[in-house]
This record gives sequence, C-alpha cells and structure tokens, in this order.
Amino acid sequence: MSVLETPRILFRGEISWDPVTTNNYQGNYDEDDCATVFNCGANVARFRQSAINQVGTDGNWNPHGTHRSTYFNTFVSGVDTGAGVNTTDSFCGAAVEFSGMLVDCEPYGSTSSQLFFNAMSLGIPGGCRIYSPRVMRFHDRYINFGRNPANNMIAGVASVMWQTCFPKDAGLVVDAHDSIALQLLQGALADPDVLGVSVRWDSYRTIYFDDATLSNGSPASVKRGAELIAKLNGGGWQPNPARSLLVGVVGLWRRGEPTFEAGDRALLATGAAIPGQTSPAKRGPAVGSAHARLSDDSITLDLSNCIPEIDRVPNKVDMGTLSVVAVDPNDSNTVLATLARLNYSQYDKAAYDTGSGIVCVAVDPADARIAAKANLQLRGANGVVYLDEAPVRAIPSQPNVYLDEDDSIETEVRVYDRGRPAAAGIEVTMTPIGANGPIGNSQSTDANGIVKFPLSGSTALVTAYALIPQSQVSLPVTQLNTQVMTFLTLRVLPADTAIAQLPPTWANVHQHVLSNWEAMAPCMDNWLRLGDEAQIARYAPMIRMLTDPASFESYRFMPVVRDMTPGQRTLLWNYLDSLTAGANLMGTSESSSVDEAGEPDFSRLSREMRGNL
Repeated sequence: MSVLETPRILFRGEISWDPVTTNNYQGNYDEDDCATVFNCGANVARFRQSAINQVGTDGNWNPHGTHRSTYFNTFVSGVDTGAGVNTTDSFCGAAVEFSGMLVDCEPYGSTSSQLFFNAMSLGIPGGCRIYSPRVMRFHDRYINFGRNPANNMIAGVASVMWQTCFPKDAGLVVDAHDSIALQLLQGALADPDVLGVSVRWDSYRTIYFDDATLSNGSPASVKRGAELIAKLNGGGWQPNPARSLLVGVVGLWRRGEPTFEAGDRALLATGAAIPGQTSPAKRGPAVGSAHARLSDDSITLDLSNCIPEIDRVPNKVDMGTLSVVAVDPNDSNTVLATLARLNYSQYDKAAYDTGSGIVCVAVDPADARIAAKANLQLRGANGVVYLDEAPVRAIPSQPNVYLDEDDSIETEVRVYDRGRPAAAGIEVTMTPIGANGPIGNSQSTDANGIVKFPLSGSTALVTAYALIPQSQVSLPVTQLNTQVMTFLTLRVLPADTAIAQLPPTWANVHQHVLSNWEAMAPCMDNWLRLGDEAQIARYAPMIRMLTDPASFESYRFMPVVRDMTPGQRTLLWNYLDSLTAGANLMGTSESSSVDEAGEPDFSRLSREMRGNL
C-alpha cells in the first residue's frame, strides 16, 4: 500500500517559503472576524509601517511576502522497483517543479498549513515525465518541533510532512519512454484498485535571512533584522523568503488509502530521550513519528520525519543500532519477534538523502506473520522505546475545513487498523482541543470503516478538533500533540451581513473589503493596487473571476489567504457589477481575459497589470 510499496520515485532538493507573516499576530489581525486591525485609526500606510517596525521587535520576519512557495534545485534522485534504490534509471536527474501558495487555515497557529497550487511535474514534456493538474491541495501533517534543535532560528528546529494525491482519471500523465520505473508505474496504474499516484515529502532545516548560522536573539539575527528594516524603509518591494531542504517520494495511491496523510501502520513518538542527548523537554533532539508497511518478507519504514539532526549540516544523531520489534498488543513489554536491526549507516544523512528517508529491510516470513497481528515498536540498543504503534488511527478526509457562518457540512473520517480500512463498530470521538472545551461527539464506524461528523458554522471562529479512536487519549484534550494525534481544523468565516448591505461605493468597498489586504500584503502593489479606484475598475471582470468561490482551490484565487467573508464578497461584487463598462475596460471584450479553452488567461492579465503600474 501507498508510497511504501514499489515502484516508487524518489526526489530531493529545496523549497522557498514566502508567506506574509504580519497576520500571525493578534495585534495585527483578528482571525475570528477575518479583519486587519487598524489600531487607533491607523490607515493603510501606517499599518504597513507598523508591520515593518515589528521585524525588529516582534519577529515579523516577512511583511512583504507573497505566500509563494517554490521548489528549486529539486530533482528525481532515484527510483525503487523492488531491488533497492537505483540512481541510473532514465528518469533520474529530471527536474521536479512545484509552485504553491502557503496559507494557514488558522493564521495564529502552526499546525494548519496548506499549499494551494495548479499542477505538479517531475520531468519535462518530451522526456520521461509525471505530470498532473491539481485536484486537492497539499496539507501539512506530523510537524516535528524536535527535529533539529541546533538550527534554532524561528521554525528552523521543525520538520513537516506534506501529502496529496493525483487521480489517474483527472489529467495524470506518465510518459515512460525508456524508464523502467515509469513503465512499471504505468502498468500499475492500469489496476482498477489503483486510483492514481500519491506524493509525500518532508521539509526540514529551514533557514532565514539567507543565513544558515542564525539563532534566535543572537547579535547576528538582530543585525539581519535591522538590515531588513532598513531595506523596507528604503522603499520598494523587499520579500524575505525562508528556505528548507526536502526529500520526497511518488508512489501508488490505492483505493481506501487516505489522501492527505500517511495511512500506513503508525509508529508514534513516545517522547523518550536519546541517551547522551539533552532531553526533548529541554529542547534536545526528539524522535518523530514514522510509518511502516509490512509484507510477507520485508518491512518498509518511512523515517523521513523521524530521526533528528545533531547539527546544522544537518547530520543525523547516531542512535546506535535500532531494532524494529513486534510486541504483544496486550503487553508492550513482551517482544514476540525482532523484525529488523538498523545500524547508523542505514539512517544517517547519506542514507536519508539517497532513500528520501525510506528504509526497506528483509524480514523472516515467520516473523512477518507474527507482526501482522502484533504491535510494532522502534527500540534503541538499550531497550528504550522510541516509537510505539497505535494500531487504530482515525484520519480526516478534509484536514482543513472552511465554512461560512450559519453553513454546515458532514465531514468524513476513515479509520485504519494496522494500515488497512477498519471494520464496523469502532468508536471515534471528535473533540475540540482546548482546556475548557466540551468532550465532543462520538460515532461508530460503518462497514467501510467510515464515520461522519457534522460541522456547523454557527459562530465565526477557528477550532482544532482531535480525532480519538477507542478512547486512546483521555478527554477533554487540552493540547494538540502533532506527533500522536490526528486532527482537523475548522475555520468559520463571519457572515458580515451588515457589510453586504452597504451601498456599493468605492469608499465602502475600499474601507470594508480591499483595505484589509492592501494593508496586510504590500506585495499586491506589484500586480494590482487595491487602493487605486481606476485600476480596480479596469480589472473588474478579472477581480470578480478570481474572487469567485468556485476558484477557491486555484493558485491565483483572491485573496490568497482565503479569508474574504460572504458579506465582503457581496459588497465587492455589487460594486464591480455597478461598473457598467467593466466588461470592455480590459480590451475589446471580456473574452480577452480567457484563452481558447475558456480558462482565465492569467499570463496576459499579469502582463497587462504590470504594464499599467
């Protein structure tokens, strides 16, 4: 099942992160009201200056960000067709291309990030290639805050697992040519049980201000912040993206497997300290959760988000020989079989880079039969248990859910038992995370291992819900543990009916709608001046198209952060509709804004906007 079976395609490289960070702070942004906070009557210019000042005082490291996140120096590093990693296949060395918009469902938090994008490509047209348009965005899962404490600059200590899937009936292209791996992938896609391909990758070792030596509060980091402030105050557009390393894998997506996170056997972090290292509680390196696939004669481990680093290189912590064991489900101290032993060379930096963190080891078939019904553990040489399997996992079909106030939906949660869809009758509780939250709602799985929970938007707010199968975690849940819990985030946008009823004048549209993003995202000046009445009028048809909820998943949806309320949209659209000449302001007709297939011609529109600045 999943990317842990073969054939699989491995890749590695880097990614840039360029989010606007000003809305991460309550003093700047109200995430419940979806509104920029103009304190003490501040206007757009004063708000922008305040955001610049916060670079030095409050950690606002990128007030001129674009939200764009782009792979660079990323390539197919190897393939595995069942005999180990091969770096000579014709597909190896091909470029991997991805550009997305990084958006937090909850702006104040760090656990609800998502990447909105239009397509992903490994390879180029005319050569060995995997290409697909986006159907579903990437979501972050299993953020590991103990991954590399030596890289202690902002979120540099952390790593994140990302995943989405591409259905084979939605434009997926596999051009194999003479690549054996792609030929096998093509053949596997013909199986009715295979829905498409799954892409999973891990980002880690994030650096800021283009300086891999910085630490929080150090004189060097203070200096870098001051230099950025000077550049921002000097005028112009001054983005300050961060950069991470990444390793990834493309594999099969089978029927019944989750879309946005690993559905394999879940080996969860126990929080045990690594001997000779500072304890995790004191911000020492911590072992992160992992996933495993057991076959008749092998075990494949996804350690991409698991083994921590010891330095900024980043080299892996030498934890000695690690053992994968099967233990009695009723007595975790009783070892029933030792499945595999991993020495340091199998999980060090070189092995991590080569295999994208995936390790496959032969297993005695008799031991594999025992492990099929036992629990798996990862243990150190001294017997310390670093990872312990949670056999039952409840995984949401939608990790981040947006609702408008007074709307409601039913969200689906699928339960897995040792990596396979569970049977009927397993109780799952969906409970809000918070010290004073209610216990939540409990449902039992149907014959397909699925439970459905109602979600309502009665009040505008952001809520994270933990999904607890079989009372595995005591209730109420006061704090989210991203290494142990599965969860979803619900964001309810306020109706803003009073705004919807305002006269559709320019003054009202700018004050109650456009000024929010004009103040928060100065980068917009490069494409569309949100405070320029004439330019808004000129591009009225385009603005209406890009703010249409039907384009919500698109890379170019406006606003990027997906927080326009129904009332704001109504006022904006009423204003745009009142511009009777709007259909002809972009050229000969509104059709000039679309291509021959009827899709938005964003390249032309982008050039036109830049030409009219």
